[in-house]
Amino acid sequence: MGSDVSSLIKELSDKETRILEEIYRAGGEIMLRDIWRVMGIKSKAGMPFINKLEKRGLLVKENVGSGKRVMYRVRLTELGMAVARELTEAGSLMKVLTYDLLTKIPCFYCPYIDICGTTDEITPEKCEYLNKWIYGMISRGGAR
Repeated sequence: MGSDVSSLIKELSDKETRILEEIYRAGGEIMLRDIWRVMGIKSKAGMPFINKLEKRGLLVKENVGSGKRVMYRVRLTELGMAVARELTEAGSLMKVLTYDLLTKIPCFYCPYIDICGTTDEITPEKCEYLNKWIYGMISRGGAR
């Protein structure tokens, strides 16, 4: 299923990704009106995304309204849960990595950055500052 998940993730639009993440955060199922409220979009604009996700087998849409009132609940399928879990975990990791990578990575402050990797003496593999930073990230749980 891992390669299926990866290939599906590559095909998703930003809105489809966000919808899956919202459903996942809600425990795997949510009322459709709540998705529109959280995302700040109208149902007319969002329904094409829901329909695409349903066709891909990532979610199931159920009419839970009574009488003339149409209300839908969407529930992630097993595949949808796997995709949403992967997206959510990757997003959490990227938030940690983005901050640390952009503000604390020693390469940005290194006086040897222009020649790093061009000689055998100065390389990322031999850099004590870079290795110390990487081990610090791993020990804090920021890079798994």
